[in-house]
Amino acid sequence: MMTMTNLVDSNYTWIFLVGVFVFVFLVIVLLCFTKTTGERLFLGNIDDPEIGGTIDETPALLASLTEDARLSYERAKVFQRRFPPDSIPTEITLSQYVSIQEKGVSAYEFEWDMETNTFVSGRTELQFFHGECSLQTNLPLPRNQEVYYWEAKMYEKPRSTTLSIGVATKPYPNWRLPGWNRHSVGYFSDTGNKHFNNPFYGKPYGSGFQEGDVVGVGYRKRSGTIFFTKNGRKLEDACTSLRWNLFPTIGANGPCQIHVNLGQRGFVFVEANVKKWGLAPIQGSLAPPPAYGFESGSLLLERGSSGQQQGRTRRNYRDGDSNDSDDEDDDDDDQPLIRAYAPIPRSNTTPQRPSYSQRLVFPTYSPPSYSTLPRPQFMAGYGSTNSTNTLSH
Repeated sequence: MMTMTNLVDSNYTWIFLVGVFVFVFLVIVLLCFTKTTGERLFLGNIDDPEIGGTIDETPALLASLTEDARLSYERAKVFQRRFPPDSIPTEITLSQYVSIQEKGVSAYEFEWDMETNTFVSGRTELQFFHGECSLQTNLPLPRNQEVYYWEAKMYEKPRSTTLSIGVATKPYPNWRLPGWNRHSVGYFSDTGNKHFNNPFYGKPYGSGFQEGDVVGVGYRKRSGTIFFTKNGRKLEDACTSLRWNLFPTIGANGPCQIHVNLGQRGFVFVEANVKKWGLAPIQGSLAPPPAYGFESGSLLLERGSSGQQQGRTRRNYRDGDSNDSDDEDDDDDDQPLIRAYAPIPRSNTTPQRPSYSQRLVFPTYSPPSYSTLPRPQFMAGYGSTNSTNTLSH
């Protein structure tokens, strides 16, 4: 009896030891995985914008803002309270997904807002004039692959202009820079700090950036992590656990010009090029139109060319001279659309055309009789052989 009890205890001991060994092995594997990929094992920390909660608006913090900045901050709070991130649909719809498949990265563009002092040209070239304002893309960051990345080059930027590059939810107050309000993250050019949900102060992150610098923004969808790069060098993770639909957002408080690369050309960050982290493929499945002068690959152009050739053949056959028709086609560019012909001079010897009443003469013979009925009185004088009747006016 004691032997059986000892045997059962020994079996439970071995099961316990094997379980502890397997647990320790799994922990080591997970730690190695997070070190390799750069993603954190446990999501969420005090720096996370979605977890940090509301900001304690102490009188000292409000006093640190100017009167205009405080009014702008209060307006933005009311705006976001009225329009939270889930107040409008931000998921990529089926039609938008089809557009991305057909157009590729060309389906993404920055939306121009009439209420801002900005201008958007070529979909991704942004120009700010004056005042605090921001611009966002029309579509959010996708979630099909592990990482998405885009870059912004400071094409023209005075030192007096403060620029913020990051991501934010939609709708976002267009008079606020990303990072100053809830559900947004921004990397600021003047201090190099990162701001998340906080207009009062930021945390040291990197060095500032000026004209000619290239700032990149990366997003890991599995952990909801946002990281930045500067001139091709990756900085540390800015925040994690962002679970909303995020839109690339750029804001400025003065004149500047920014050129954004969403994947339509090569990135400065080499890893993004190798792993193809752009928002969409450079070219979609929709074939471009054929080049001018090459109609062999287009059925539509071939049908049009054959129709023109058939019309020209019929015209030449009708005119009876193909050479003259070709010459006329060559001279069409030099001739007016409506040709004016000079009137033909008429001399005294030119015979006059007979009048209409003279040309309409009834026949002088009697028509055959088709009926045995008596002839009416008003037709008695017509058709006789001894007179010719004309129609007079």
